[in-house]
Amino acid sequence: MSYLKKSLLATAITGMMFSGAAFADGANSDAAKEFLTKDSFSYEVYGIIAMQAAYRDYDSGNKATDDDLGGMQLNNESRIGFRGKKQFANFGPTFIWQIEGGYVDPSFGGEGAGLGERDTFVGFESASWGQVRLGRVLTPMYELVDWPASNPGLGDVYDWGGAIGGAKYQDRQSNTIRWDSPMYADKFSLDIAAGAGDKAGLGEGDDYWGGIAAHYKIGPIQLDAAYEGNRNIKMEGQTWENNTYLVGAQGWFDNGISFFAQYKYMEADASNGVSEKQDAMSAAIMYTTGDWQYKLAYAANFDLERDGKTINDTADDVLSAQVMYFVDPSAVLYVRARTLDFGDGASQLDKPTEGRWKSADYDEFSVGVEYYF
Repeated sequence: MSYLKKSLLATAITGMMFSGAAFADGANSDAAKEFLTKDSFSYEVYGIIAMQAAYRDYDSGNKATDDDLGGMQLNNESRIGFRGKKQFANFGPTFIWQIEGGYVDPSFGGEGAGLGERDTFVGFESASWGQVRLGRVLTPMYELVDWPASNPGLGDVYDWGGAIGGAKYQDRQSNTIRWDSPMYADKFSLDIAAGAGDKAGLGEGDDYWGGIAAHYKIGPIQLDAAYEGNRNIKMEGQTWENNTYLVGAQGWFDNGISFFAQYKYMEADASNGVSEKQDAMSAAIMYTTGDWQYKLAYAANFDLERDGKTINDTADDVLSAQVMYFVDPSAVLYVRARTLDFGDGASQLDKPTEGRWKSADYDEFSVGVEYYF
């Protein structure tokens, strides 16, 4: 480390030490005692203990590959978070903050458990104008894709599956500003967000995105609509522009029956003039009686269309069934079975002889427990 860097570091540490001491002294002052009252702020530790035992049987056409990919696996999707609120003495809106860690051991690979992997933000909220958050949050589009439309076990197809180029939507994204409206007339609400893309967030590109979602309640039914646009996405030697549209409905009835259904339409345009389109759907029906819930769900990506021509055998689908038992309002046990059929990957624009990645077909049986605190 250079002398200059060492000096700057020492100065910063010294500054933090003195500022910390000053804050401590200030916190004990009469003014601090007047305003830093416990009833003006709150915080909590929350999270989920989630364990799953899953057995997968792959069908890739190669026994050695199937043996390597499949078999029994214990997944630990537990996570922890911290969140709080503070009502400032001379400022109307309530200050909110949250730091949430990722899964300890994600199912069959994925992101790690670092603190801040999931929703991590600061912001303000008010009963009159809603909530504004800055940081790492779900996009309005992805919030609907993730829940309810990717459960139980539909995400491999409806969430991150598909064959279209570019980026159909972001999921949980850093460098984001998001506004969620209050509920107007107990019927209508709106979510709007925008932010830098993955490359721009690292200072390595100029990709960006923006999205909006609207929700309207009619009795036991909620209607949903969303849009997200992604720009300057680098993939396969091209720069892509993506537009994705979603419509859906959810319903909850007094007889224990509930449902959801979504349709998603995706467009992608590459800088070399190639245009791609793909649509997808997800639906489920649930029946809850006493402490038991039964759920049957299906999701599909339809064949990709490139420059007006359908590319056959690029469709995917998943059929999933789940039985859940509530041992407590905060804890469940479940059994799930699902079968997934993946089509071929469309050819890459920069490598026409190679297809975009697709999983091999597989069947899965799993049992799990989830406890929310």
